[in-house]
Amino acid sequence: MWDCAECIRRYEAMKHAQAVIAGLTAEDPGVDWDVTDSIVGTQIDLGRHLADAHRGSLPDRDPECRTCADHQASVERMEERAPDLLPGAVMAAEEHRARHLFAPPRIVGLM
Repeated sequence: MWDCAECIRRYEAMKHAQAVIAGLTAEDPGVDWDVTDSIVGTQIDLGRHLADAHRGSLPDRDPECRTCADHQASVERMEERAPDLLPGAVMAAEEHRARHLFAPPRIVGLM
């Protein structure tokens, strides 16, 4: 991840969005300063890039992570019931595994 210029650019964009929203929220905590979910969007963007460009570097499924287990179950269901939907289920699982590289544990399980 850290030897890829695109990973670094996307990671910095994610951290910048977090810092901007945190600053605005500190000034006026009663306002939703991230109505377009830019923080989540930048996390999805980085996760998608990691899943696409660095699939071999993704961590294995975490046996303690409920979301990893849910994604694995979804992949297995798609293999049996809807093979045409399998690529999307695999991508979602890989994006989630990528989030284990950069998102805090309390957040990684949300997607």
